Amino acid sequence: MTGTVPSIPQAGLLLQSLRSVGYSEEAAIADIVDNAISADASEIHINFDWENQIVSIMDNGNGMGRDKLYKNMQIGSSDPEEQRAATDLGRFGMGMKTAAFSLGRRVTVVTARNGEISNAAWDLDQVGALGWQLLVEDDGRYDRYLNGMNDHGTAVVISTLDNLIDDSDLKKAKNHFYSVINKVQKHLSLVFHRFISEDGLKIFVNSDNPLEAWDPFISNNPATQELAEDEIWDPDYKTCTYIQPYVLPHKTKFASEQEYDAAGGFKGWNRHQGIYLYRNRRLIIYGTWFDLIRKEPAFNLARIKIDISADADEDWKIDIKKSRAALPVYLRDRVIIAVDDCTTRSTKVYNSRGAYSKKGPSALNLDYVWEQRRNNGNYTFKINKKHTLLNSIRKQLNDEGKNELRAYLSLVENFAPFMRSGVVDTINTGDPKQDDLQKQKDLSDIKNYAAVFKEQGFSKNEVMETLLNMPMYSYLRDEIITIVEELNDK
Repeated sequence: MTGTVPSIPQAGLLLQSLRSVGYSEEAAIADIVDNAISADASEIHINFDWENQIVSIMDNGNGMGRDKLYKNMQIGSSDPEEQRAATDLGRFGMGMKTAAFSLGRRVTVVTARNGEISNAAWDLDQVGALGWQLLVEDDGRYDRYLNGMNDHGTAVVISTLDNLIDDSDLKKAKNHFYSVINKVQKHLSLVFHRFISEDGLKIFVNSDNPLEAWDPFISNNPATQELAEDEIWDPDYKTCTYIQPYVLPHKTKFASEQEYDAAGGFKGWNRHQGIYLYRNRRLIIYGTWFDLIRKEPAFNLARIKIDISADADEDWKIDIKKSRAALPVYLRDRVIIAVDDCTTRSTKVYNSRGAYSKKGPSALNLDYVWEQRRNNGNYTFKINKKHTLLNSIRKQLNDEGKNELRAYLSLVENFAPFMRSGVVDTINTGDPKQDDLQKQKDLSDIKNYAAVFKEQGFSKNEVMETLLNMPMYSYLRDEIITIVEELNDK
């Protein structure tokens, strides 16, 4: 018979060890910002207070009740193997605590939910005596951090900043303290640039002005080449990886020297060339070729965006700091193809002195109307949704018009001659192992198309026949029937 004995780690030793995970100051702040974004915050205020030697991160997100706060203060408060929402940027349930401890010895979280304020803290100077007991203050001393957040929001307050401030040389420590502020501003403007530009997220760092997003792909420059996107499913059809290469413009295509320098990034052109890996739109790692090739000056214009979901964390070996990753073996060959194409084009532009042809799969080419995409050995054709003329048309439409345009483009894609003739080794064979997220997206599209077709005056039978004959959705036959029948009953 096998017995068991309890083996509970000493709180002080374990919490002290969390300080050695290896966070940089800017990565630690970014990890705490993740929590705010996951809580639907639209504003995040970060303040480095030299006089009081405190770092605070305040957000206007959903906030937490007392019980949820206490649970989230646990070390390892979530299971990394559980499926996360697409908006959840967490990983192990340890990020906020380990990130905060990398800066200071005490971390206090004060939060409001429905007007009720709660707080809890870990203090490394007291945990040795208290063990696994959270500190809770009842004098309201931390409530001021939620001023202006209405009845919901959260503040993370880090104090006793022994890792950030060296008391032995205060002059040097002060210079370092303010240099960290500058690094944090630049880091967050890159790591969360898609949230800032796409969602309107406002992040303030020791300033009344929000950070501006730094787009590494220089999307607003018409000379940027956006190459064809590749979609790759993992061997078990659980997650999809999207690879989007970009070739940035030659120096002569920038309006000024300042604009060119800004495009190079705060670390310079050479260190910013390479792959940019995003997890749920949050930048994880950038400026790397994953040891596939060496960095060369001629590759400075090559930047490749790779998008993954949190479901791919294990494949990519995402670490607790969300700042390291490893290229999965099953993606290696496809990534090499993208890298080779992107760097080859970068070299041509780099050596061209600006007089280069824009022939090739760029969104700006008038003849680049169709994109050929490969997915697990099957080829499909999609309309280039980023075509210049299509973008121009889309900007002139209201939301209803945009929905009608999307529905029409889907008809064109599904009923194009090459889709109907069998030339393409097509998408569905009757029993595909479609990823659930892709299935939900397809179902959402079908519902929208069905509504548009019905509003245009088509009968139930016409709508159903059209949708059932779309090759891209043939694996959803039963769902299509249900959707159309329910639509007809309304």
